[in-house]
Amino acid sequence: MSQIVLVHGWGYDASLWDAMRAHMKIDAVTLDLGFYGNENFGAGGTARLAVGHSLGALWWLTQTPDAWQRLLCINGFPRFTEADDYAPAIAPRVLSRMQQQFARDPAAVLADFHARCGGHAPAGTPNTERLATGLDWLAQWDGRAALAARRAEVFALAGAHDPIVPAAMSAMAFGTVESIDAPGHLLPITHPELCARWIERLAA
Repeated sequence: MSQIVLVHGWGYDASLWDAMRAHMKIDAVTLDLGFYGNENFGAGGTARLAVGHSLGALWWLTQTPDAWQRLLCINGFPRFTEADDYAPAIAPRVLSRMQQQFARDPAAVLADFHARCGGHAPAGTPNTERLATGLDWLAQWDGRAALAARRAEVFALAGAHDPIVPAAMSAMAFGTVESIDAPGHLLPITHPELCARWIERLAA
């Protein structure tokens, strides 16, 4: 596997990284969780630097310990929903309501989500079954143990005005966070050069 491997979040595909990759002076591999088009999980091996956006960060934290050497979480989290020992975060009832609405009208839920993220949406056809599975991941996955075990190798970039992952949630989850004064949930799109410089520095 390449020394830099990128994984997008829920409701997006590998094109999320296009603007950022245009600013990078080093190569990267993009994996795809299959929310639009085909899944692509690469050929295995260890990433020298794993990069995850939103759910993509949680995806990395739930992989085997040898999946990555360093991890950069962008608009990410080690767990999405609130728990007795994990707050403030997203109330489970909020995600449950989103899942119920998605089962009835996936197009409306996606449109609302993309608008809240900042108005950017993939060009392809959504795979509603896979997107529903992604919502299950958000409800069930917990990467806090992996984060605690490897805290020194995990880095976090967050938006100060992120409507999906509030700044207080990022600070609680990671402790040390590089907060960017930015609206929306899409730093790789709205701040591609900044994200590219972070990746190049961590990969060096």
